[in-house]
Amino acid sequence: MLPTLAEVLALPELQRGDPLVVAGPDRLSHPVRWVHVSELSDIAELLSGDELLLTTGIALPSSPGALRRYVDGLVAVGIAGLAIELGRRYTDALPDALVAAAEAQGLPLVAFRRETSFVAVTQAVHQIVVNSHLAELEASEEAHRAFTRLTLGRARPQQVVDLVAEMADRPVVFENLVHHVIAYNTSGRDHDAVIGDWERRSRSARMLGPDSRGAAVDVGPEPGRFGRLVLLADGTGEAVTPRQRMLLERGATALAMGRLIDRDAQNLELQAHRTLLTELAAGVDVPHLASRLTSLGLRWKGRHVTAMVVRLPGPGNADELRGVAADLLDELRVRRTSGLVGLVDDERVVALVAHAPGAADAVTDRLVERLARTGARLVVGVGSAVDDVAGSGGSVREALVVADSAAPTDPPRAVRLYDLRLRGLLHLLQNDPRVQQYVERELGALLAHDARTGEQLTSTLAAYCRTGGNKVRTAELCHISRPALYARLQRIGQVVDIDLADPENVLALHVALLAREVMAQPTIR
Repeated sequence: MLPTLAEVLALPELQRGDPLVVAGPDRLSHPVRWVHVSELSDIAELLSGDELLLTTGIALPSSPGALRRYVDGLVAVGIAGLAIELGRRYTDALPDALVAAAEAQGLPLVAFRRETSFVAVTQAVHQIVVNSHLAELEASEEAHRAFTRLTLGRARPQQVVDLVAEMADRPVVFENLVHHVIAYNTSGRDHDAVIGDWERRSRSARMLGPDSRGAAVDVGPEPGRFGRLVLLADGTGEAVTPRQRMLLERGATALAMGRLIDRDAQNLELQAHRTLLTELAAGVDVPHLASRLTSLGLRWKGRHVTAMVVRLPGPGNADELRGVAADLLDELRVRRTSGLVGLVDDERVVALVAHAPGAADAVTDRLVERLARTGARLVVGVGSAVDDVAGSGGSVREALVVADSAAPTDPPRAVRLYDLRLRGLLHLLQNDPRVQQYVERELGALLAHDARTGEQLTSTLAAYCRTGGNKVRTAELCHISRPALYARLQRIGQVVDIDLADPENVLALHVALLAREVMAQPTIR
């Protein structure tokens, strides 16, 4: 950081001149980029700003008007301050006209009451300035090395956010296109103060206003942008420094690069190291699938194959999942049913079951009954039955979508894709930036309006869509009168610039609302 004028005046080389601030004492926080020595009265056009100008005043004009013009010229170029040595032109004090002009313009004016070595002053200040530039270059190089290590190490978003927060010493939040928090670091601040009511605060942009002392950068290039990295205020009231903004931009680049690297490396890793069920779940084109299934003991010839995924809602529990897998294997043996069972991650178990044509529901229902006896809160998703093992991967992935979309039931029950309908499709596409952009395009203006005004127009619109446009039923759900509902609907139409009398417009908004609701649910990946 460049030294401030106050810090420069505190240096021994300047203190020897017994400096007295006679104007602009409240502007001493101005950074000093350089020190310039000149006796010219028209020096302003040769300056570029942020300089501390040293002079003895020998060539300064005498008339009050000319002194005001001299000050005006210095202020116009944005110098940090003007310091004049007494004893040659001015013996005891600076001219009243000069002091008044500097005070009126807010220009820090300093009088050296003892002889001052201008050479010593320039050397001392320039050494600090040069050192600050070197420190900035070293910090930039350190950040470059740190973020390069993270990128090459395929760091997760949380690790990138942690590094930005640590190096910037500020809270950092990584959000997606619909303003949901993906990762965050409070940097020692209160949790609720950082991410409490995040979506509303982010949409209203209050945290990044002129008084907020925060900053944000987009993550990912257009049109592939997929989020935003936000640096929040640190509680001291200090503005974001160039170094902190540099760290924010480095972090955004690391997140974008990590996404690209992970997308390619993940498939390679799956093909090389994952089990057959994990490969099927990941959509990998498995070579010699039929023979591999046979070698693993799945008797599929002449039969159909159905996938089932069991998910534990909330944080994964490896021991409980292993128990689920053991129960499924035991039930398959008891029923003398051929199948494969395996944990594909910390939250889900996949079963691939062979059965007689038309017996999929009976087989999966018996497996669910066995799981229900454990008393665990489970979600069970079932894929479509396929008559060719080449389609088993599709059944597995369909079951994964169902299991991730459905809510737990007590007791557990088998849920299939047709039970989810549009919600299942939106769950499948929820992480696609194009869907997130669609939600923002349809609802962004309305959500921002609610964030600014505190109105609940979005919830009114959701009720209107759920009732199929039935205004009487919508008014009942919202607990308002019909005239009040009509006024709200008119306001909604004005905010989103859409005619709600058109069923196609209402359908488009309903799809966006459903997608936003799905995105708000925790998703296991």
